[in-house]
Amino acid sequence: MCSLRPENLPKLDLPADSELDAETAAFLTSLPRLNVWRMIARTGMVREYQAALSVMFGPDWIPGADREVIALRTFRQNASDYEVPQHFVLAEAAGLSRELSQAVLEDELDRLAPWFQRLCRMVDDMSTQAKLNAAQVRELVSHYGSQDKAAQAIMTMAWFHMLTRFVDSAGVPIDAGPDAYSGLSAPTRNG
Repeated sequence: MCSLRPENLPKLDLPADSELDAETAAFLTSLPRLNVWRMIARTGMVREYQAALSVMFGPDWIPGADREVIALRTFRQNASDYEVPQHFVLAEAAGLSRELSQAVLEDELDRLAPWFQRLCRMVDDMSTQAKLNAAQVRELVSHYGSQDKAAQAIMTMAWFHMLTRFVDSAGVPIDAGPDAYSGLSAPTRNG
């Protein structure tokens, strides 16, 4: 994967608490200390994104391993590396080994189960064509057994594409520190 960090990225500064309204600054303390949350706070929509991601990372969404394959593949396709370290941790929490996560990133799809291979190809198509074709949508419905779950998978693909574009265009710095992601099981809550 091509690294875009840090000298080639545009850069907005992460807002200090003093640049945020008191309510937003206080809300950030309830979230994991991820730089992306602080940058999203700059948009005035941090609560809305936290609410959406709480659903996307919750038990009623598509399986966590599927979500993480979609995420990692999107990061590869968009050459976005901010998210990779935290999603290695999230993938492991969802039952996806570091080796399989690396296979997704390194385009070694033959190391993946057939379903994960197909998910990667769908993400590839969404990356290049901005949409899935009818056969892919039918495959999602067939695999998940409902149009609702298929819609969740499509939303997940679209979400991570949007996220990479925001993170890379804003220049969100990679979270620092040896334990930046310690204990992370979802990006929406501490612990």
